[in-house]
Amino acid sequence: MGAAEELYEKWKSQFRKGFLELCVLELLSASGKSYGLAIMEQLKRAGVDVSEGTLYPLLMRMTKDESVEAQWETPVVGHPRKYYVISSRGRALLALMKEEYEKSAEARRILERGGQVV
Repeated sequence: MGAAEELYEKWKSQFRKGFLELCVLELLSASGKSYGLAIMEQLKRAGVDVSEGTLYPLLMRMTKDESVEAQWETPVVGHPRKYYVISSRGRALLALMKEEYEKSAEARRILERGGQVV
């Protein structure tokens, strides 16, 4: 792999991590609460393919930084599940992230115009 490809892989990884965190916060904001597999299925339906090996460490980190809260629930039928809910810190973070995302979407015009800023 060449130098450019290595830099690309690093950039892609960082971009994807931030985008996934934004998506998870938005899904939890909309649904109220959800568990890991359901979040993964929602992401997949939206065209964002994510593995358990990516999602669960992200949810663990988000729990640690208190943007989400987690609690185990045992249904009458079935096995216990860890449910995630967005915290007040997570809601504030989501608002800031969405604002930044909108700015980056505006900046996308640079790419669409081949680097020409009008």
